[in-house]
Amino acid sequence: MSDELLAEIMRLYDGLDTLSYYEFLDLRPGCDYVAVRDGFYARAQRFHPDQFIYRGGESLRQAVYAVFKRMTEAYNVLLDPELRLLYDVALQRGETRLSEVARARRLTSEERKVHNPFARIYLRSARRKLEQGAVRGAWVDARLGLSLEQAEPLRRLLTEIEAHPASPGPTTRGRR
Repeated sequence: MSDELLAEIMRLYDGLDTLSYYEFLDLRPGCDYVAVRDGFYARAQRFHPDQFIYRGGESLRQAVYAVFKRMTEAYNVLLDPELRLLYDVALQRGETRLSEVARARRLTSEERKVHNPFARIYLRSARRKLEQGAVRGAWVDARLGLSLEQAEPLRRLLTEIEAHPASPGPTTRGRR
């Protein structure tokens, strides 16, 4: 193992409480989805714990595991547009990690079937608007979500919205 790699592991390990998610993935704030993905995969290849099973001692393996775990946390937060927005606000307040409560937000079974994170946001928004009676807004959001991904939950929701009497879209009664 090179001295450079060991120094980088120790720098990241020592920075668990002070480095931002962007720093863990060697990214600039404001970078796009592709940069987050590429940054994580590049770092994951270099710091994956499996590469250190037979290298160094137990303390090195624990450090690598902690670093990799934080990189994975960073990836999951920065890849999710809603969590990333929350994180960026927290970072401006000097918090280098998103709270466990915010990170623990779980996807519903319906949301798990939508793979595009932006389409998932439109699904949530359309569902929420429909529940609040904002049928036109729900219809727009469902259509926007479908423009990003033709996922079954979005199609079902659009069908439900279009069956609503206040829907601006087509219905089974032929009204527009």
